[in-house]
Amino acid sequence: MSSAIVVGGGWAGLSSAVELADLGFKVTLLEASGRLGGRASSFTDKTTGVCVDNGQHLLMGCYHATLQFLKKIGTLENLEVQKNLSVDFVNKEGKFFSLKCSNVPSPFHILSGLWNLGSLTLREKLSCLKLGQALQELGPNGNSQLTVEEWLKTLDQSENARKSFWHPLTLATLNEQPHIAEAESLKVVLREAFFSSKEDSRIYISKVGLSDLCGPSSEKYLRERGGEIVLNALVSKINSTGDKVEAVELRDGSKLTADVYVSSLPFFALKNVLSLEQYETPFFSKIKNLKSSPIFSISLWFDRSITDRDFVGFIDMETHWLFNKSKIHNLSQEGALSLVISGAHKYLDFSNEELLDLALRDLNRAFPISKNARLTHSLIQREKNATLSPRVGFSEFRLPQKTPLNNFFLAGDWTHTGYPATIESAVLSGQKAAYACCLL
Repeated sequence: MSSAIVVGGGWAGLSSAVELADLGFKVTLLEASGRLGGRASSFTDKTTGVCVDNGQHLLMGCYHATLQFLKKIGTLENLEVQKNLSVDFVNKEGKFFSLKCSNVPSPFHILSGLWNLGSLTLREKLSCLKLGQALQELGPNGNSQLTVEEWLKTLDQSENARKSFWHPLTLATLNEQPHIAEAESLKVVLREAFFSSKEDSRIYISKVGLSDLCGPSSEKYLRERGGEIVLNALVSKINSTGDKVEAVELRDGSKLTADVYVSSLPFFALKNVLSLEQYETPFFSKIKNLKSSPIFSISLWFDRSITDRDFVGFIDMETHWLFNKSKIHNLSQEGALSLVISGAHKYLDFSNEELLDLALRDLNRAFPISKNARLTHSLIQREKNATLSPRVGFSEFRLPQKTPLNNFFLAGDWTHTGYPATIESAVLSGQKAAYACCLL
């Protein structure tokens, strides 16, 4: 049996490890922290005892690799799936609008949802047809270097249409501001999620914490196949000679060897384990051009229920999405919410108090009932390097799974998968890295 070492226990690393085990490798996965899931993980809040995600994530039916991975490890049943795509939005006046798609074939299901979306005028709904037509243009074109905002303007999407629908969608799927994110990345999302099949557009929500969704079952799966997961195992260096990795060195100085090695570290962490000589090569030095985009989560606990909706998109507010954790996780405690600020560049220097005030102000606008509720606890989480920022031209700096080091491969949502930096991109990258290992 060939041996493999996977560095990093996020979704990419777990996906790679599980796939390698299926391919006949004896796998050792090394995770620097004490929990699995990486930047899409969860932990127990000490004050409330409630499981908290370090950033809310939704899955979609078009996440084929992710759903296959969860089915393989046996946790697919922990997902709640919509019958048809349905998303609620609320504006600053507390007025709600719903995108409710009919049970008809694609793309008519999304057209039916847009047609009944009350936040758009008749003219704005008709202009969406022009955007749908533009999505049929595959490959490079004259719009390939445009931001999302620029692209939407070329398609006559009004300011109201952009703010009330396209901006929330961009922030949710790309974790980046529309004036920064490249249009091509949004096109990929729209084609895959909304214009392939109505099943692919359905939203899946995890009923358990993200670490519970991916971690214990992956560990059990590996253990049953002769592998193991080692937590609190920080890899400080990847030792290579010539065109081959010889070992990984841990923080305590010990070294582990294998036939193949997979790094699922984020691009900004890869430089910490590569030698300076390797990092400066034309191949690896490309990652110097990649940027991160932050996401902030504000978890709030009230003494009463604020809403019975699962999740809501905020229109033209500082906060972008609200998730009803009490309902999603079926908690006995009412009033547990998570508010999300995506692409949170402008808030990097905000204090916790300022972020809390911002979130409460938006919550009071959207749900006036919250003004009468008592806040019992809050938790601010700042994921400054949450995802790869899909800026214009970023794709040329994403690296493939195979590297110049013959037995060293890359996984991670930031690698070249053809998708934005989502859980789907992470899982797919892990699978691609595992398959590449078999080509040695």
